[in-house]
Amino acid sequence: MRFHKRKSVRFTALIIIFYWVWFFSMIDSPLFEQPISTVMEDRNGDLLGAKIAKDGQWRFPEISVVPDKFECALLHFEDQYFYSHPGFNPISLLRASIQNFYSDKVVSGASTITMQTIRLSRKDQARSYSEKIIEIFLSFGITITKSKNEVLKQYCSHAPFGGNVVGIEAASWRYYGRAPNNLSWSESCALAVLPNAPSLIRPGKNVDAFRAKRDKLLHKLLMNNIIDSLTYELSILEPLPGRPQRLPSYSPHLLDYISKLGEGRFVVTLDKDLQRSTNTIINNHINYLEFNYIHNAAAIIIDNRTNEVISYVGNADSKAKNEGRHVDVIRAPRSTGSTLKPLLFASILDEGLYLPESLIEDVPTKISGYAPQNFDNTFDGVVPMSNALTRSLNVPSVLMLQEFGLEKFLNKLKALGLKSINKSSDHYGLTLILGGAESSLWELTSTYKCLAQKLTSDDDGASLSLQPFIFTNSDADETITIPLSQASIWQTFDVLTEVKRPLSEGMWKEFSSTQKIAWKTGTSFGHRDAWAIGVTPEYTVGVWVGNADGEGRPGLTGTSIAAPIMFDIYKTLKNITWFNEPIHETQIIQVCKQSGDRANTHCEDTETVFVPKASLKAKSCQYHKLIHLDAGEQYQVNSSCYPVHEMIEKTWFVLPPIMEWYYKKRNPNYQTLPDWFVECQKDNQNPMQFIYPRFGNKVYIPKDLSGELSKVIFRATHRFTNTEIYWHLDDKYLGTTRAYHAMEFFTKGGYHTMTLVDSDGNELVQRFEVLSK
Repeated sequence: MRFHKRKSVRFTALIIIFYWVWFFSMIDSPLFEQPISTVMEDRNGDLLGAKIAKDGQWRFPEISVVPDKFECALLHFEDQYFYSHPGFNPISLLRASIQNFYSDKVVSGASTITMQTIRLSRKDQARSYSEKIIEIFLSFGITITKSKNEVLKQYCSHAPFGGNVVGIEAASWRYYGRAPNNLSWSESCALAVLPNAPSLIRPGKNVDAFRAKRDKLLHKLLMNNIIDSLTYELSILEPLPGRPQRLPSYSPHLLDYISKLGEGRFVVTLDKDLQRSTNTIINNHINYLEFNYIHNAAAIIIDNRTNEVISYVGNADSKAKNEGRHVDVIRAPRSTGSTLKPLLFASILDEGLYLPESLIEDVPTKISGYAPQNFDNTFDGVVPMSNALTRSLNVPSVLMLQEFGLEKFLNKLKALGLKSINKSSDHYGLTLILGGAESSLWELTSTYKCLAQKLTSDDDGASLSLQPFIFTNSDADETITIPLSQASIWQTFDVLTEVKRPLSEGMWKEFSSTQKIAWKTGTSFGHRDAWAIGVTPEYTVGVWVGNADGEGRPGLTGTSIAAPIMFDIYKTLKNITWFNEPIHETQIIQVCKQSGDRANTHCEDTETVFVPKASLKAKSCQYHKLIHLDAGEQYQVNSSCYPVHEMIEKTWFVLPPIMEWYYKKRNPNYQTLPDWFVECQKDNQNPMQFIYPRFGNKVYIPKDLSGELSKVIFRATHRFTNTEIYWHLDDKYLGTTRAYHAMEFFTKGGYHTMTLVDSDGNELVQRFEVLSK
């Protein structure tokens, strides 16, 4: 007998131990392990967008605070003694048992909010007395292990609100389009009654039953002096929620990027108001550009002071279907166009190769079979380096890159954080500076931002990593050393303020309130990409416009398409200032006004300027030369043909012949060297001659099978075999020939002028008439 007693006691003890192990394991484990939505909020906690949870439910992460109005409404409707009972209400349970017994069916469950929380966590197990007992025990357990606020937050975050809407925060946004703390008393009461009967939310159905529940709760609040009579009367007049609304979607492409990092609540550095205005600007422009079948645009704004991305428009909300609107163009590699030219300009200044106004050659050029062309297919002969940058001339840029060194420039770009430009110099060639490489708007804007940070900081460092999220971990940042001096960056930015603005900004200097912005545009080959990047001490703004599928469009240029968007964005940014000139890194020198180089003894017209200290290594003026004239200063002379004592010595600005030929077309005040005195003249016979057409001035061109004029071929000869000849038809450059001089081209009927210029500046002109057979 004693043995059986001991056995019974042990068995009972095991049961009790098992129960307590189960009990504490249940209350210690997380109540809810369901997938949640990815929610993105701006720096102020405003909702920017959300993605539905993996199970198809709109279930936001657990709220941190239950809104006061909703809490009051919920407790008055569901559980007035929530803060006083131990997880279950014995009186309510007793009353419900009696009601159910006499009704012979379940009339009341007497579930408290705590018990409902347990039931939700157990995924709505079948209702039974045993399940009710489990809920009571577990409710008591979490009451003694969790605070009432924690329990209430869990219930409000996981309660069903109709359809696939779970939790008060998701319900508030889906049904009312705003955060739950902004709900009115009527709206709070409407949502408070839903978890009790979530099927009430059916547009066009159950309206009367839904209204009756809400109004009854409002009346209860009135009777308990929670609201006054006026609030009650106005509240019952408010409409009920209907069909769920779309959630805000201010930066869907950033949300897509964030959702790949995981689910949960992400606070980003964006500013909702600025993001909304940037979206509007982008979409307004695209609505117009879509008439030219340009469908995509992107913009990013960086706060240089905090290194934070404050606006992120990954693509325009194009109305056209299947036009790449879902592509995040900010992170997509695209042809850089001319956006790298300022980096080359600053690098050249930093090396002391040239001064900002030094003249750079701009003539027809062919390097290893590659012949760069300026955007307008014209040439200046020579052009100040600053002017070549502001006008984004291609030929001078290629020549500058060749002199600076392609490999060295690639190393500079990598040091500046342009990691996408990662191939060899042989792969890119000199086209690198014209868009032969690809980078993203994210990288390029970050690089310009780094230059601005270098100018406004006391050290050489700048933050490479942009900050789209508000992290507590500082390791997310990456610091680099900017391989350019403050002086060269300042000079570059100062030149970029002079870039010719779009027509709408043409008179910007006339207004004192106008912002001073360093900016650069870019246009890729085939008009596929249009760029505009602007920099001030406070902000860097990057804009890209084009088609995500790479289709080019006529007129798609950085200046005409991307720049107006960039300037519109800058108008929304306040308190714009300008960079202080880094005087400590500059040196005062004398420069020649005409050549822009350091003045030599032959330069008569000079000026004093501040230049980077490295510019002390720059070469002196090579274009001012000493010549000798006759007594009347009309002819050049030398000692072999003219009395030395009668010679007049004079300095003259002299360009090499081929540069001079193009330069004087744009500069009518340019004074060519005087002719030689008759006794001093050299052989003036032109070394060039036309082979065809040689006689007469009429050229017959047959038509092809389609009725169009065929190509005509002109041929010429030059006395010196390896001399280059530059061909121009009606002042339009056709190309360059060497050794074998033949040029094939199309032309229309009528009179035309063919002009040949050799590398020594000799010129041969022939006018001809085209007749078609």
